[in-house]
Parts: sequence; C-alpha cells; structure tokens
Amino acid sequence: MKRPRTTGHLAEPQPPRAAPAAEPEQSAAVEAAVMALLSLVAAVETQPAGPATKAYRAAILRKGEEAVAAGGSEVLEAVLRRVCDAAPDRADRRGRILAEAWTGLIDAQS
Repeated sequence: MKRPRTTGHLAEPQPPRAAPAAEPEQSAAVEAAVMALLSLVAAVETQPAGPATKAYRAAILRKGEEAVAAGGSEVLEAVLRRVCDAAPDRADRRGRILAEAWTGLIDAQS
C-alpha cells in the first residue's frame, strides 16, 4: 500500500478562495487566540517564575499581536474577556497575566 503524499511542496495546488467577510474572520481570530491562550495562561498559572514562564509570556504576547492584527482592540478585548470568563474563579489572575504580557499592545490600542 502506498502512503499518500503529505508534504506541502508535493501537494496539488488549491484554487484560490474568495475573501471571507470581516466579521467571520474576527470571530475565527478570537476563537483561535482563545484556544491557544487558555493553555498558555494555564501553564503560566502553574509554573514558578523561570525560563519556561518567560517563553509562555512571549507566546501570549504573540497571540495578542495576532489578535490586534486580525481586528484591533475589539478582538483583543474579546479574547481577554473569553479567556477570563473560561475560569471565573481565576479571572482576576488571568486578567493580570494577560495585561502584563500585553502592556504595549493595550497601551497602543487605548
């Protein structure tokens, strides 16, 4: 049995897709950022300060930058709300973690 081709450069080119409307793109950006941030923030909450925590915070910053690029401060605020609302008992701590990581982004968007 022959294995299917799995590398990107060997795959057949896909036809170009029509550009989606802005609202679904923002919704998808929020959803993608929230899913990634939930695990990153949970890791920061459980790790002691150190190199791993710095790496998680850098990843949190990148996700914030992606959210801003996808829709500006509205998307960033939506992501912040969703991550904090996912665990109401830890919402304050999660809000502080995100605010610390996104300091430059939040200041630039205000």
